[in-house]
Amino acid sequence: MSVSELRPNQEIDASAVALTSGTSVANSELRKQTLMVVDDYQSNLQAMNALFEYQYQVVLFDNAKDALTHAQQESVDLILLDLDMPDMHGYEACTELKSNPLTAHIPVIFVTASDSSDDEAHGLLLGAVDYITKPVNLTILRARVRNHMELVYYRKQLEILSSVDGLTGVANRRQLDTVLLQQFASTIRFGRCMTLMMIDIDDFKPYNDLYGHMQGDDCLKRVAHAIQSVRRRESDFVGRYGGEEFAMVLPDTDLEGGLVMAQKLLQTVRALNIEHQGATAADRVTISIGLTVYEAKQEYPEHISVEELIKLADRQLYAAKRDGKNRVNYYQVPKLPTPIKDEPQHE
Repeated sequence: MSVSELRPNQEIDASAVALTSGTSVANSELRKQTLMVVDDYQSNLQAMNALFEYQYQVVLFDNAKDALTHAQQESVDLILLDLDMPDMHGYEACTELKSNPLTAHIPVIFVTASDSSDDEAHGLLLGAVDYITKPVNLTILRARVRNHMELVYYRKQLEILSSVDGLTGVANRRQLDTVLLQQFASTIRFGRCMTLMMIDIDDFKPYNDLYGHMQGDDCLKRVAHAIQSVRRRESDFVGRYGGEEFAMVLPDTDLEGGLVMAQKLLQTVRALNIEHQGATAADRVTISIGLTVYEAKQEYPEHISVEELIKLADRQLYAAKRDGKNRVNYYQVPKLPTPIKDEPQHE
């Protein structure tokens, strides 16, 4: 492919502004979006960067393998993907993207010199959202990228609305399950560690009986906000597991780091000073925590499932309740665990 097929003209800046004006999505919001361009020609990457750098955060890769690794680790909203590349064909790269739960949601647009209808059909069947042939009409390319970016933006807004627990404001169970699966898959893939904490408000049923359900709802909100406030990184995740039980997912966090976070959680909730005359551990609302650390080992990277990881954390939560509440109990997974049984319901 020749450079002239992609080289932008001198009016790119003005054209980009014209294309983004008068649209329903604020430019400041779209500016936060990330566009990945994958092409083995440096001149084409430079041209694409010049074309889109005024509208999006642009990341450039001259090979598909590095691009795939980046997409698994960082946020990417849309990918412009060349077909004919030496290290990995665009079809293969698209297949890997769509088969990985960490990247399956990212829309892919093929940009290729092949104008075969069979190639286009094959690319779309693999999961691409669009197929653009070279030489590229720059105005059409900008417009199509803009349209797909808007769809990504609105999809994310809908996902946010559908993923938040209506009472507490933290993530709901469905979103929690999704994030936990994604982080677990990433932990295994890269041989890292992760910490999962199951967090339960102590003696919450007696609290509801004593103070009423409206005050119980307020207690849930305040505790959820306190748990959320302890997060140190964007990747630290809090969700409502059900009832008065929450979960915190900490990627790339070992036992020492997990215990530091757990102690801070205990202190933060105690510091709320929510009166609880019906509590057995203190005269105020407290929490108990079951903590499990999973380290992916190369010799047996998938010897435990997400469901088993949750059961292990829940087992430690039950132990913390049994040992007096208002505390954290923990377990690390360095060895093959024994069969995990469901624990009785905790209070």
